[in-house]
This record gives sequence, structure tokens and C-alpha cells, in this order.
Amino acid sequence: MKKNVALLLTVLLLTPLCALAEDAQTAAVSNVTANAVAESENVYKITAPYSGVLLPFDLESGDQVTAGTVLFSLDTVKVYAPVDGTVQAVFADPGDLCEDVTALYGMIACIERTLPQVADASTSGAYNDEENRLIHVGETVYFYQTSDKDNEGEGRVTAVNGSDYTVELTAGDFENGDSIKIYRDEKMGTKSCIGSGTIERAADVAVNGTGRVLSCAVQPGQSVRKGQLLFELSGQDAEANVTEAAVTASHAGAVELAAGASSGQQVYKGQLLASIHDLSAMNVVAEVDEIDLERVHVGDTLTVVFDCYPQEEVSGTVKSISLIGNAKQNATYYDVTISISTSWQVLPGMNATVRLPAGQ
Repeated sequence: MKKNVALLLTVLLLTPLCALAEDAQTAAVSNVTANAVAESENVYKITAPYSGVLLPFDLESGDQVTAGTVLFSLDTVKVYAPVDGTVQAVFADPGDLCEDVTALYGMIACIERTLPQVADASTSGAYNDEENRLIHVGETVYFYQTSDKDNEGEGRVTAVNGSDYTVELTAGDFENGDSIKIYRDEKMGTKSCIGSGTIERAADVAVNGTGRVLSCAVQPGQSVRKGQLLFELSGQDAEANVTEAAVTASHAGAVELAAGASSGQQVYKGQLLASIHDLSAMNVVAEVDEIDLERVHVGDTLTVVFDCYPQEEVSGTVKSISLIGNAKQNATYYDVTISISTSWQVLPGMNATVRLPAGQ
């Protein structure tokens, strides 16, 4: 009888202790957590539309932008008018590849000179002096019409080929086909005679370039000055629908610059320049230890606590579980993506803790 009473007392005393141990074990299991970080549900990649050099920019990581905001600009190749004149034809339109246009027309545009006459000349008839047979590009020469010595003119040598040379007329009134006598000396003394020639219509000037046409600044019939902008060109690898050097934001959000995006940097078509993180929909990505992965399933509701709001608990739903683990410190962790919704703004990179459910 005494033994039975003692056994009963022992059971009564041990029961609360066992219950406490079981509760402690359950608590330990339910307190399993995983570190997590906030990420945008949608991240949009901004890449270089063609190869080129990034012009200086003030954009920084963390800047908030709206759709259409200019993020970067790529340097362009500028094509300028080589002479004063009138644009006779424009063969290349925005989106065209210069090489294709040139293959068809021999040029991308054509300019008729303001000074439309030249003299096709040679040293034939020059005064018998060796120096008079050495014509130099760029020198100024003087001449008169052989049938009317009172009709005088002035010009500049623009090309030399052996004994032949070309003079661009800068003054005088001549008809095409007029014969002239040419001199180095303004007084046109006999000993300064360097040859003779014939007045001709100057050839139109071809305008050429390489790459994709982004913009054309002139139109046929327009007068232009030497050095005036005619075209802006991109790299040859640009697509036909690329018509500007600006790279704009495709969506609103926060910008994260890529490592290779800096002012003056050479970039290549398709190279990542920046990422835009959409702030309107956020997820939390938890790193779950492989030994705890069986606790989590797609569709589960988990509790999330952000470091910046330690007193607030947020419910989230498991959207996906990565099938590829990341090895760290002799363990493997799997990314578990959890969708959340909060009354405050969650920003990319915010740290959080995810409470995992108790094991089965």
C-alpha cells in the first residue's frame, strides 16, 4: 500500500515537469526563424541600345524616377556641312544605316556649293621656270579670260595631281567653258604664269557617314554654312527603331546603377546600365536553412518582422521556393519569396526576420 502511494506521488510530481519540458520543446521549435531582405517584385533592366560612350550624368543609385525620365545619353557622331551651299538631296532618314544608303546612292546627302565654279587647270603654258611647275594646294592664284583680259578673277588651289590641278573660284564672273590664264602674282606678270585652264561647274559635294541615322537637321533646298550640323549618327549596331541618343526609364521606381555605368565610360550594346526597382509591390526573400526547408510550403502564411519596425508583425504568403541553394558557412540556404502588404513603405534592401512554422 505504501509503495502504491509513493508511486502515485512520484507520477503527480513528474507530470508538471514533463508538461513544462514539452512546452519548452514546442516553443523552441516554433521560434525557428530565417533572415530576410526586402526586394521589389518587379525589377526592370536598362541596357545600352548601341555601343558608344556615356555622356556625363548626375544620376545616382537610390534616385527615384518616373517613366520616361532620361537616365543616360550616349555620345553621337556628328556630320557637318563640308562647304557653304544648298542641300540638293537628303538620302538618309532617321533609322537608316548609312552604309545601306551609300551603297544605293553613293552618299547620304548632297550639297551644291555656294561657289559653283572651278577651273580645271594644268601647268601647260606656264613660264619656263621650275618653280612655276610646282603647284601647292591652298595657294591663292589670279587669272583672266584669254578672250577678254579685262575679265579677271581669283581662286584657291584645292587639288594637285602631277601637272594638273584644280582651282576653286572665289571671285570673278565667268561662263562655263571660258579659257583662262593663271598667275601667282596678283599683277599677273609673265614670269608668274603657272598655266592655263577651263572654267567648269563645280561638282556637288557628297556627304558621307557611318552608323545608324538618329536625326537629320536639314532638308532639300536648305542653305547651309560650312560646319553646320547635318546628321547625328549612332553606332552601327543600333536597331532601326533607335532614333535618339537618350536612354529613358521604362517604368517608375528607384534606380540602381550598374557597376560599369559611369560618365565617359565606353559601353556596348545590351550592356546593363541600371536597374529600376518598382516600389509599388514588394516581396521579402528569406534565406531558409536546408534543415528547416521542410517547414515551408508555397501558399503558407508566415510572420515577418522588419528591423525598422520591430514591434510590428506583418503577414506574408509564400510565393515560391528556390530549387537551387546557396552554400554559406558549411550550410546550404534556399531563397523563399514571400509577398507582403504593409501600411508603411518598404524599401529594397530592408532587413527582416521570418518566423517559420513548427515542424510536423
